[in-house]
This record gives sequence, structure tokens and C-alpha cells, in this order.
Amino acid sequence: MITGISGFVGRYMASYAARHGAMVFGISRRAGIDTFATVLVADLNDASATTHALEVAEPDVIIHLAALTPANSLEVSLQTWMTGTPLATLNLLEAARCCCSEATILIVSSSAVYGHVPVDRLPITEDYPIQPVTMYGVSKAIQELLAMRYVAEFGMRIIRVRPFNLVGPGEPRAMLTSTLAMQVAAIARGMQPPVVRMRHRATSRDFTDVRDAVAAYWAILERGDAGAVYNVCSGVATPIGEIVEQLLQLAGVSALIEETGLLASGDILVQAGSATRLTAITGWQPAFDLTTSLRDLLATFMP
Repeated sequence: MITGISGFVGRYMASYAARHGAMVFGISRRAGIDTFATVLVADLNDASATTHALEVAEPDVIIHLAALTPANSLEVSLQTWMTGTPLATLNLLEAARCCCSEATILIVSSSAVYGHVPVDRLPITEDYPIQPVTMYGVSKAIQELLAMRYVAEFGMRIIRVRPFNLVGPGEPRAMLTSTLAMQVAAIARGMQPPVVRMRHRATSRDFTDVRDAVAAYWAILERGDAGAVYNVCSGVATPIGEIVEQLLQLAGVSALIEETGLLASGDILVQAGSATRLTAITGWQPAFDLTTSLRDLLATFMP
């Protein structure tokens, strides 16, 4: 069972699971989703609908991807942040406790739970304290705490993962690398003046291809320890400015890079994670380098 199956990662996860012999079910708030799965229409904020979906599917494995994303940050209120991802997670875990308590559950959190980390503590390991600085990070931290409660009180087999920045074809248009790739593609097609606009280029992020991420999630489900948490990351912090330059080079065009804003107090300057724990227990290694991820992303916006 994959929640958020209609999303960026959910579609890749469904395809990967199906290729590995799983009978895949999904939960989505809308019907007509074209995936490698039987999709059950339900809103995870509705406890009874969530329970009914799990009763129908009787899953052995639940991969919980559904969540508000950073791209929603300007669209939702503080109340929505606090009742969205946390409430959906609570309903899902409670339904699983009642309907399929033996299932393995993967809670997909985020590196946003780490907040500001000093440069001398990079790369970030899973033992670093949770101290989120954004509402997205707060919602993910609450999600993790709920999961830990169900492990401690009910002995459920729940594993948490903290992916860093994911990239690849199909990435939502509101996400950073997609907004940059769309502009570069428009320049290459002669539909936009040769200027790429971004808020600022002072930050560096750890990027992992979405196709590598779902492979990591599958490996964790097979070999991860109940109650444990694993980073999913490349271990390399790439400056955002370099992302633009790579995209321009891949498209074969030149352009000015225009910064449209200033650093905000919540901006994290540098973030890079350690996947040592993940690799040690599963042998996982990224198969896609960043250039390939960007090339494939850019191709989705080119004719």
C-alpha cells in the first residue's frame, strides 16, 4: 500500500514495487490515477476512509509518502500544516494497528527535520538532533514522533527514512530544480529572454535521484531495522548556482543568472547527509549521478 501514490515519488515507487513482484495498492484523494496499482480513493484526514482502504487492501507493507510539500508553503495556513501531514499519519498508523498490525510501515520523513546544522557537523548523521526551522520540517518531525510512539507502545514494525533533496523527471514544477529547468528549456526554445531568475544562489543542497530513492526505500523495507531511521542522500552538497550552470550547459545555451531575493532567517545555507548507515545495512549506492538527473529532468521540458 502506497499513500500519495499519485505524487512525484509515489508513481516511481509503484512502478518499482510492481517490477519487483508486488501486488500494489495505492491511496489517493482522486480517482483515475494511471499507475501500476489498484488505487483506492480516500482522504487520509478521514479516519474511517483510511481504515476502510486498509481493510480492502490488507497490506503486508505500507509506504507512507502522502504529505504536504515545501512547494505548498505559501498556499497553506499554520493550522493546515499542523492538521495535514500529522493527522494523516495518525489516522494511517491507527488504522494499521487495528487492521494489519503485522505490516511493515515505512514513514518517509525529510532532512528538513534537522534544521540548521553547523558546517563542522556535516555530513549529517541520523543521530543529529531534530530541530526543524520550517513548518514543513515541523510537520515531518511530528510525523516521526507519532511513528516512534506506535513502535514503543504497540511494538509495530515501523521504519523511518529521511530523504534529502530529490530530483529527476516528473519533479513537480513548483520545486526548485524544476523551476530552473523550465526556464532553461524556455530559453533554449526561444520562448524566454536569456535570463534565469532565482531567489538567490547562496545555498548548497544534497541531491539524490528519485529513482535511486525508491530503490533505497525498497532495500530498507527488506533489510532495515524496526524503529530505526535512515538518511537517503548522496553525501555531496552542490551549490544551487552550479545546478543552473549545469542545466544551461546541458541545454547548450548561455544566460544571465538573476537573483531576485535575499537570504531569509530560515534559509539553510549548506546541507549534506551521510548515508553510511543505509549503505552498511543494505549495500545501497546511488546509480544516477546529478548530471544524468538534470539531463533527464530538462528533457521533460524540451520539445
